[in-house]
Amino acid sequence: MTDVAREFGIAVSDSSTVFAFLTDKKGFSNKETVLVEKVSQNRQILATPNLRRLVIEMYSVFDKCQKGSSPDAPLDTPTCCTFSRAYRSVLYNAAVSHSSSDFMTDFALWSLYEKLWFGRGDSSICADLISWANQSFTFSRGAMESAVEYLHPGKTIPEEYWKGVAVSLLSCNFSDCVELLELHGGGSECDAFIEALTFFNPENLVDEALANTVNEWKDIMRENLTSGKYGSNENFKYLTKLLLGEERYLVSMASRIFDTWWHFLPFFVLVKNPFAGHVELIELADECRTLFVGEEEEEGAKENDVFWCLISKDDINFQQLIASNPWLAVHLVDLIHKSTLDPEFEVMRKMHMLDYASVLISHSPLWEIGAGYLIACGTEGLLRLETHIEGLHIEDDEMAEQLLEICEEHRLEDAKSCVTNTMTFRYLKQGHWSSTLAWALKTGSKKTIDWTVSRIVGSSSKDELAALRVLSSITNHSVLSLPSLTFLYSYQRFVKMMHCGDVLDCVQHLIPLIMMPDVPTQYYYDLFDYLITIIKEDGRAGIRFSKEILYELSTFLSTFTLDKHRDLNDNYMKKVKVLKKMVMLKLTDSIAKGIACS
Repeated sequence: MTDVAREFGIAVSDSSTVFAFLTDKKGFSNKETVLVEKVSQNRQILATPNLRRLVIEMYSVFDKCQKGSSPDAPLDTPTCCTFSRAYRSVLYNAAVSHSSSDFMTDFALWSLYEKLWFGRGDSSICADLISWANQSFTFSRGAMESAVEYLHPGKTIPEEYWKGVAVSLLSCNFSDCVELLELHGGGSECDAFIEALTFFNPENLVDEALANTVNEWKDIMRENLTSGKYGSNENFKYLTKLLLGEERYLVSMASRIFDTWWHFLPFFVLVKNPFAGHVELIELADECRTLFVGEEEEEGAKENDVFWCLISKDDINFQQLIASNPWLAVHLVDLIHKSTLDPEFEVMRKMHMLDYASVLISHSPLWEIGAGYLIACGTEGLLRLETHIEGLHIEDDEMAEQLLEICEEHRLEDAKSCVTNTMTFRYLKQGHWSSTLAWALKTGSKKTIDWTVSRIVGSSSKDELAALRVLSSITNHSVLSLPSLTFLYSYQRFVKMMHCGDVLDCVQHLIPLIMMPDVPTQYYYDLFDYLITIIKEDGRAGIRFSKEILYELSTFLSTFTLDKHRDLNDNYMKKVKVLKKMVMLKLTDSIAKGIACS
C-alpha cells in the first residue's frame, strides 16, 4: 500500500484496483475513508456484450484450429485459408454489429493478409486486390445509397451523385458503379461509358489467354475519348482518364475520395500494372502511398503504417503494430505460425497469447477461454495458468469442477489443492457437511480429510451425520482406510440402523465402532449410552452377546479408563464405570450359562 497525497491503492486483481481516500485532513479522528474501485481499461472493454461475443467466437475458431493442426507439420494452404475465412467472418460480424470502423479495418487487414500470403500464389494479385476491395470496402455501398438520394427527376444531377459514382469506381466495385449510372437517366454518353466499363472482367486477369482483353479494354476507352462519344460530359471524360491511369487525375482525385491510401491501392494497381507480381506490388504500393500522403512525411511513418508493413512483408514492425489489438494479433500470428512454423512467429505467438490470456482469465465470465489460450502455450502457459487459478475467485461449484478438471488433466497439483481447499473451507464455514466432505475427499490429502472429518464430527448433530450423502457413494477402499473416515462411515451406518429400529444390526456394528481406534472422545458418551440401553434390553429383546465379544469389550473398557482418564469428566467416568459393571455381569452370566463363542 502506497501513501500518495492521502490516496491509498491496493491491487485486488489483474483487472482492478481499489483506492481509499481520506476525505478530511483536519484531525485524524474526523477522517472518513471512501473506497473507490478503478477498473482497468481492458476489463471495461470486455464488459461489452458484443465484444465478449467476439472473444468467444474467435476462441471457438482458435480451438478448432489448435485441434486441427500439428506442431510438427505446417497447415496446408486450403486448411489455412478455411480457418482464415472463419476468423475474418467473426471480425466482419463484429464490425457490422458494432457499426465500428475499427473492426472493419481489422477485417480489411486480415482479408488482405489472407489474399497476399495465405493463398496459393497462383492467382492474379490485381484480381485478388479487387476481390479484397469488394469484400472490405463497405463504405462504397453507403456512398452509393447516399448518391441515389440526391437524384431527383427533371433536376440537374448534383455533384454529390458524381462523388458516389467516383467512390464506387475507385473502390473497384464496378457492378455498383454501373447500377448507379443506370439511374442517371440514360443518354448516349452514359451508355458508351457503361459499355466500356462492363467490357472489363477481373477474372480475365487470372487467365493468361485472356490477358489481352485488358489492353483491348483500355483501347476502347481511348477510342471513346478521341471519337467524342462522351460529348460535352466532363464527368465521363474524367472517369475515363482515371481508368486510363493518367497521373494528374489520380493525384487530384485520391485524397478527395478516400481517407487512407490503401483504399486507393486496388484501383491504382489496376490502372498502372494489372499484371503486377509481389515485387511490383511493393513498388506500386510505395508509389500509391506517396501519391496519397505526399513526398514529405515524418521519419518512420512507413514503419508505423500497418498496411504498408503487411504489403512490404516487414514482419517485425507488422507484429508490433497489431499488438495493441489482441483479438487480431493473437489469432493472425498464431495462424501465420501454424502455416509456416517460423520460429520468429512462434516467439511472438506465445508473447501475444500469454498477455491476452492473462487479461481474459482475470475477467470472470471469460476465465475458461483465458485458460484455453494458456494451455495452448505449453509449459510456460501452464505455469502462468496455475498462478492465475490460485488467485481466481471461484463463483460456484460448476466453476470449481471445471477448474479441478483442468488441474487434474494438466497435473497442476498446487492449483488443485488451492481449488479443493477453498471449496472445502467455504462449505465448512456454511455448515454444508456433505459438500464439505465431498471437496475434502477431492483433495486426496490424508491430513485435510482427517481435519475435515474431525471438524464435521465435532460440529454436526447425529441427524446431520446420518444425512451425509457423500459417504454412501464412497467406493474407494484406499480412502476408507483412513481411520477418521472409517469411523465416520461406520458411525453413519450405525445411526441409520438406530433410526430404523434394527437392534440386532445395531449391536453388530456398535461394539466394533466403540473399539475402533481414533474415535473422537466426545462420541464415546453417546456410544456408551446406546450400549447400556441395549444391554438393559437384552433379556426382553432376546439379544445375546458371545463371551468373546464381552471379554474384548471388558478389556477395551479397562484400557480406555487408563488412556482417557485425563480427558474424561466425572459424568464420563460414572458412565464408564456403569458400563464396565454391566459388561462384567453380562460376561459372568454368559459363562455361567455356557454360551458358546459365536
